[in-house]
Amino acid sequence: MVGLLTVGFGLNLLDRQIINILAEPIKRDLGLADWQLGALSGLSFALLYSVAALPIARFADRSNRVHVVGVAILVWSFFTAACGAASNFLQMLVLRLGVGIGEAGGAPPSQSLIADRFPPHKRSGALAIFAIGAPIGAAVGLIAGGMLEGLIGWRWTMVCAGVPGLLIGALVLTTLRDPGHSAPREGEAVSSLFVALVMLLSRRTFLLMALGSALLSFCNYGAMAFAGSYYLRNHMAELTQIGAMIGQTPLGVIGLGLGLFGAAGGALGALVGGRLGDRLGTHSLRALALIPAAGSLLGTISYVAMFSVPSAAASLIIFAAAAFFTSLWYGPGTLAIQRLAGTRMKATALAVALFLNSAIGLSLGPLLIGAASDALAPGLGAGEGLRIGILIGMSGGLVSTLLYWWASRTITHEIHRVEEAT
Repeated sequence: MVGLLTVGFGLNLLDRQIINILAEPIKRDLGLADWQLGALSGLSFALLYSVAALPIARFADRSNRVHVVGVAILVWSFFTAACGAASNFLQMLVLRLGVGIGEAGGAPPSQSLIADRFPPHKRSGALAIFAIGAPIGAAVGLIAGGMLEGLIGWRWTMVCAGVPGLLIGALVLTTLRDPGHSAPREGEAVSSLFVALVMLLSRRTFLLMALGSALLSFCNYGAMAFAGSYYLRNHMAELTQIGAMIGQTPLGVIGLGLGLFGAAGGALGALVGGRLGDRLGTHSLRALALIPAAGSLLGTISYVAMFSVPSAAASLIIFAAAAFFTSLWYGPGTLAIQRLAGTRMKATALAVALFLNSAIGLSLGPLLIGAASDALAPGLGAGEGLRIGILIGMSGGLVSTLLYWWASRTITHEIHRVEEAT
């Protein structure tokens, strides 16, 4: 179950992120500005992704979660493939909205399923294994997208990205079963979405953890939405030279670099964070917030270095460190959010966190960085304007660090209070 759900989560990130490596070809073909690229990679996807995640997750908390996940994979895969047929900004915007609706039903029910199949002292590690689907899926999208674009163009590359999900969605529906939800308190199973939201948002530590994750996502999504464009605008000569040595186009070099270093660093970071969460979290629940805090701080420093060094090769190598540190939160952070929610609101709690991640990180991150780039470009040039815009956006990581640290002060008391009540 964990293996198949992890593959599904990987395709979630692949289909979400592949537009980033294809940004420049899409921009040229459709005649887009940077803010429109930011909208396609962030805002359009996040609009329905964040809103739909809440009712879908609440439905999943009270129904068959396997069916929800399987159908979600089929939906987002279809719309990803359909993006290859878009002929203008509006059409691409609508199709990306479809991708967002489908992906809204992926991660929260999957994480809820995993949490119900593992004992508490192994949950952080199990959730971390699931989380490695994110860097690996994003890596496959970056590598395959960069290489395929030069062979078949960005349109057929989008089609190729969507097809595997049709198979995985069918496998989820036909081979997995829902083990059943944790036993509810009397009356809890029929609580409405509104009641569940009021309960969750009244828990300050839960809100701090969710906002900390959202600000970290602001950095991640903002940086990765424009990484391909950044390298092409600032390091074309070096990329051309490297590409000639390995038989790749500059975009292929970027995809390989971001993909390989991102996958290695991100997967290792998720596993290390999950292991630390299982070990340290057993002795002190504060670790479930302090591990993400350390990851946010060190990840922000790594991103600043990545977009500041003068060498493209060095920058791509540094990305491994950024991916490692920003992935430490997956296991302990996800576990903390679930434990702060209680037995019958795990998927709903994760959907609330997902909503904030989408509204703040995925939606505003690429959009604001793209707008900053457009504003700075007339005076600094397209390449340097984008660099400064990205660096300004990395300030969100510092705020994330503070929020996680603040949550660490109250997380122990809050988890004990919730678990005693349930």
